[in-house]
Amino acid sequence: MKSKPGKTSSPEKKVIDPWNKLQWESWSFLMKKVQEGDQEAYRQFLDEIGPVLFNFVRRRVFNPEMVPDVYQEVLLTLHKARHTYETSRPLGPWLFTVARNSILDALGRNRKFAEREVPMETLPETGDLERDGSLDDQLYQALQSLPDSNREAVQLLKLRGLSLEEAARHLGISVAALKVRAHRGYLLLRDLLKGKGT
Repeated sequence: MKSKPGKTSSPEKKVIDPWNKLQWESWSFLMKKVQEGDQEAYRQFLDEIGPVLFNFVRRRVFNPEMVPDVYQEVLLTLHKARHTYETSRPLGPWLFTVARNSILDALGRNRKFAEREVPMETLPETGDLERDGSLDDQLYQALQSLPDSNREAVQLLKLRGLSLEEAARHLGISVAALKVRAHRGYLLLRDLLKGKGT
């Protein structure tokens, strides 16, 4: 594996929309070329997917000091498992399954170091990645039905993986105000996804 974005750059600073259909199709194509031995495609794939994986790890590892090491373990596991990806299938579910299993292995399957979000505030993730790696229709519709302020908070924190400070800065509000907006958004989403509505 030639490129380790966690060591050479700050992957969390790049802003890539991980729910974009065309982006996932591009990554799937790159992975096919990776399997064919294309080193330039591999470098590009790691550069582009790195920030998405880094944020995936950061949202699941309670101890911030462990995030870089766990991220490197995920990259190593991805490197070893790259031949198992079936290019006729969507990349997202495979990628995040590999990443999640690697995180649990890296943490010794000790969940007290992982899953720092409160269960009530956990959004569906890999189970809701559809054919193209995008959100499934139910979750997408639920998000779209939220008030703008709540939807923005949820999207920045959960879908783009920004920290509380980054998301608050992006919205021009305090961290406390962001927490209120996000918490309300999580509650509304939970009810909507259970079919209760608001």
